[in-house]
Amino acid sequence: MNMRKKVLLSRVLVAMLSVSMVMGMVGCGKSGSAAKSAKEYVKLGDYKGLEVDLTVTTVTDEDVEEEIQSQLEQNSTYEEITDRTTVAEGDMVNINTTAKVDGEDYEDGSYEDYDYTLGDAEFGEDFDNALIGKNKGETFDITVTLPDDYYDESYAGKEAQFNVTLNKIEKEVIPALDDAFVATVSEECKTVEEYREYVKKDLQDNANSDNESSAKEDLMSQAVANADVSGTDDKVYNLYYNQMKNDYTSYAQQWGMEFEDFLSSFMGMDEDSFKDYVLDEVYDIQVAMAIAEKEGLTVSDKEYKDSLNEYAEKYGWDTSEELEQAYSKDYLINNMTRDKVLDFLYENAKVTEVPEEDTEAEDFEEDDFEDEEDVEADDEEVADEDAESDEEEAADEDADADAEQ
Repeated sequence: MNMRKKVLLSRVLVAMLSVSMVMGMVGCGKSGSAAKSAKEYVKLGDYKGLEVDLTVTTVTDEDVEEEIQSQLEQNSTYEEITDRTTVAEGDMVNINTTAKVDGEDYEDGSYEDYDYTLGDAEFGEDFDNALIGKNKGETFDITVTLPDDYYDESYAGKEAQFNVTLNKIEKEVIPALDDAFVATVSEECKTVEEYREYVKKDLQDNANSDNESSAKEDLMSQAVANADVSGTDDKVYNLYYNQMKNDYTSYAQQWGMEFEDFLSSFMGMDEDSFKDYVLDEVYDIQVAMAIAEKEGLTVSDKEYKDSLNEYAEKYGWDTSEELEQAYSKDYLINNMTRDKVLDFLYENAKVTEVPEEDTEAEDFEEDDFEDEEDVEADDEEVADEDAESDEEEAADEDADADAEQ
């Protein structure tokens, strides 16, 4: 996977994983067994009247301008620089490369017509520095040591040999914010001011939705923690495990990675912690099904069709029929039922609105406290090592004294 793909993956990874959490099980089996498993293994605790903080976000003019600037940059074009042919610091260059590591072809370092920005240090600062002073049309070799924090841990710190052809030197051209640009990105807006208002409302709506979703998930986590979940049916667990592993393996393959590397690099997991992660997902759905059973929460035919259309649009399916063919109807209904449970928990919770700046300050204080704890732990470790060293020196001195006697 080249670095362009890696950057793109980091931007879409959260969305992809959200899809797999919602659409984690295909129609190879009936997920209605999750409800049956809930009856056998779940004893509910408190789930009504739970307390939760709802973050309140206020979108500022600065937020709006940052979003608009992002949109401008996403619609930027690149033009070749023609008044010089020598690469300078900070340039964007278009290159072809082939690469070898340990004498073997390195696919993730080999590509054509790749737009590379000096200063990003995708292959380390030495690679960037070696490009400076080279000329358009020139072919040359670069040998570098890949960074220790390189995204692919199996190549981190290794020596790589690149053969590079410099096709051209480019500059980014960001469009101006005017009515003409607005017409290219919005069907609703005609002027820049209308577009600003639209962006602000869109940002606010998204923030409100995200904050409410976070609060609902917090409540669901509390309901799971309060419940006594003694286990799960093996068929239910295996169904979730196999499908979730298939999903993540597919994602990994799309970006030229092995499943294990994907877990490690982007999820911070190994195989054992992934199994625990799957079990947590199974317990979550079982508790949701138990609450739905107790509260009589069901999905009508009309609600099913409406939600199916919503899922298809949200997760990029061409039609709701394709989505229904790919996933079992029972499983889709289970996810829709879980959505109803989330709404129920929220409607019956004690919700406290908290300004976003307060939650950010609280997070900062927690991080600061954790840093202090780490420092104290390090100091204690150093003190223990010093004490051990003093004891060893004293013992050596006693031994030397005994030897002299």
